[in-house]
Amino acid sequence: MPMGVKCEEYSQICVIEVQGDLLAETATAAKKAIEDHVEQRQIVDYVVDFSKCGFIDSDGLESLLWMKRRCEDLFGRIKLVNLDENCKKILEITRLDHHFECQADLPTALKTMR
Repeated sequence: MPMGVKCEEYSQICVIEVQGDLLAETATAAKKAIEDHVEQRQIVDYVVDFSKCGFIDSDGLESLLWMKRRCEDLFGRIKLVNLDENCKKILEITRLDHHFECQADLPTALKTMR
């Protein structure tokens, strides 16, 4: 698995854990992880876990929008979980907070995906 992201599957939902800030390299790794899961396992629902992430740069924001479009193209869904105050603020300032469904924690997100 590429540096910066860790993927786990929970009954047809892929959880992508961002390990560190969501910058260009990590964003590329996250996009690759989604492509691999779509191609190999036909998974279309994703949860992006930000519990270990404290910052999202423009490349990271761009990759989140790409992931959202990719999921929607496949009739899947994407949710963001465990965003800290800084990441929430970044989404707010860039007016992207309304584009993503955010949940407080992973169990809640997984429950609402079924």
